[in-house]
Parts: sequence; C-alpha cells; structure tokens
Amino acid sequence: MLKYTLGATGIGLIALIIGEVTIPQQAAAGSLYSITDLGSLNPTATGFDAFSAAYGINNAGQVVGNSILPSTDIFRSNAFRTAPNSAINSATDDLGTLGGNSSTGYAINDFGQVVGESKKSVYGSDYAFLWSDATGMQNLGTLGGESSVANAINNLGQVVGSAETKEGEFHAFFYSGSGELQDLTTLGGLSSANDINDSGQIVGSKQTQSGQNHPFLYTRSGALQDLGTLGGEKGVASAINNLGQVVGSADTGATFEPNDPKECPCNVSHAFLYSGSGTLQDLGTLGGTNSDATDINDFGQIVGNADSPFFYSDGKMSNLNNLIPANSGWVLGSADGINNSGQIVGTGTIQDPERNYPVHAFLLTPVLKPTSVPEPSIILGSLTASAFGIFLGKKSKQQGKAKGII
Repeated sequence: MLKYTLGATGIGLIALIIGEVTIPQQAAAGSLYSITDLGSLNPTATGFDAFSAAYGINNAGQVVGNSILPSTDIFRSNAFRTAPNSAINSATDDLGTLGGNSSTGYAINDFGQVVGESKKSVYGSDYAFLWSDATGMQNLGTLGGESSVANAINNLGQVVGSAETKEGEFHAFFYSGSGELQDLTTLGGLSSANDINDSGQIVGSKQTQSGQNHPFLYTRSGALQDLGTLGGEKGVASAINNLGQVVGSADTGATFEPNDPKECPCNVSHAFLYSGSGTLQDLGTLGGTNSDATDINDFGQIVGNADSPFFYSDGKMSNLNNLIPANSGWVLGSADGINNSGQIVGTGTIQDPERNYPVHAFLLTPVLKPTSVPEPSIILGSLTASAFGIFLGKKSKQQGKAKGII
C-alpha cells in the first residue's frame, strides 16, 4: 500500500497533493523507465544463488522483499529493506528472521515500518511480523493456530493479513500496534486481508456461503461490501489506495483450454478496478488469457501481471517490457508495487550468461516528466479532509499475499 509522508505539521502532505513531487501521469503514453538492479543480499553470487524479489515500495523509494543469503549449510533467504532509491546493501538492509532460516517483507509504510512473514525455526511455520527501526522484528502471533502472514501496513501502523485459528482455518486479521491480532469475524468463514489504506478501509478475499471466494471492501465501523466478480465465480482484491479505489482479479465466466489439462480449473480471470460505486471494471489483458492487478497508487495508476508485467493508466494497459530501454539486458517477470511518484518494483531476469541469468529485484523510475498532472482541485477535494484526519490521528495514536485464500 502506498502512503503519504506526514511532516510534524502535515504540510508535507499538502505539498505532495498540490504538486511538489513529479507525478508521471502520462508514463504509459510513451515515456521510458530507467531500471535499477537492486542486487541481492548475496552480492558476489550468480544464477539462483543471487536471487532477490521486490514486493513493496513506499513514497520515499524504499523497497522491501526477500533475497537469498550466502550459506554453506542450509538454504537461507531474508527480508530486506533498502535505503531510498538504492540497491540492496547486504551490510545494512538485512532484516533478519524470527529465529528460522527465512523471512519475506511484503509491504512498507512511509515511516519505514515493514510487515511480512518469517519462520521461527528451520522447519517451522511462518509467522506475521512487524519490523521497525526502534524494535527490530516483532512476532505478531496467530489467531490460535500455527501460522500467519502480514500483508500490508498503513501510515497509522495498522497491519492486516491472514492467520490460522485453533480450528485450522485462515481468517483475516487486524492489528492496531499493540495487543493481540483481532479476528475480523464479521467477514465470516475463510478470509484474507490483503491491504489497508490510511482511512482504515480493508480489502481482500472472503468465502461466500456458496463456498466461492469473492473480493471484499470492509470498514471497521462494520460496513462489509462483497465486490462481486466479472461474471465468474471467484475473485480477490489485492490493493486499495487512499481514494478507496480497489484493484485485484476476478473470473469473467469464460474458460480456456490449457496446454496441460492438469492445470485446470481453466477459468479466465482478468484484472479489475473498482472506483467506489457500480460494478467492477474489466481492465483486459495484454492480448493473452489472464491478468491480475497487484497495486494502485493514489493517482489511479495500476501495475500487475498478464503475459508480462503491465502498467495501466487512463484506460490503457502497457507491457512494461516495452517501456524500458531495449538494450537494458532485462526481461521483467512481475510488477508488484507502485508509489505516488510512479516508481514500480518487481522481479526480473538479467540476460547475462556470464552471471548465469540471475533473477533480481528491480526498481523502475519514470524518465520523462509528465505532460499533464491531475487537477489540484480534484485531488484536494478528495484528500484534504482525510489528510488532516490522518495527521491528527497519528498525533493521538503515535503511529502503521494472501495465505489460505486464493
């Protein structure tokens, strides 16, 4: 989830809203991105031993994900958090684990707090964690079961995810920065919370009475909205921005014939956008069968994956592999996060046989300035009131990939 950085007086937020930063509104209309190889926590390795993946980015350009570590005995991979607009520094960016051999960072807020999952022992279950500069990695526990995962954090320090109950079911949870995880029992049945915005709106996937998973939009005041699908049976909401726009993927009702029949069920699923009213908007594909939207920023720019990772803006879906320099040496494999400056993070393969084609996290940064920006009145009308509410809330509260549900 993408958040605004709030200064001591909240002026930083208003400066952002009225255009103190460059917003690449027309990036999909022909501008190229520069690409930064974020490297890995095993910087001298090649091939698989150099693996890293990026899953989230904040508005300062800090990136989180996970990376393989140097090891002579057992496979190890740790969560990382980079410095702003910087590659992974193995000496400073390793977030460690809860005691096991692996961890992954999925999301980061504008205060640098990171959430994800980590093992407590080599062969044990994964547990949701919250990491901060002040406390390091904190185990958030479960809902009585054996595992959990934290998927998102907002600028109030509020965390959402999915955790196992003592009955062995996975339920969406909410964590407010102290105490235990709160089971969002209002959702009913199996569920996962995948994102939360600064107004406390939560999105994810919940099981319906018929046993199908549907995307939902939930507010802790008690309002729960089943967002439905694109005509099929299933769907999931992946992200929500501070305007309440939701993205994810949903079945269309169509089917396709896979190359391997064992890959069925063969439902066609498309990326969607929900803008606060009406039905889901089908974002289409890059010409293939399926697509999935993974993140949206506060200017309605969307990233996701189809046959290739895509960028979507102003009604157009563009293949990100066509928007990077042709001689970059990269094949982008996935796009998983976007911030309000239009920077995109994901994972791709470097086409270098001498390095045995390493798979690395990447950061894309728009090269060209926009030819147009959103009207300040539009943004101010939607965000100013909630912005000051967020600021006041922070002063009083003092600072915030689905598991079990697909």
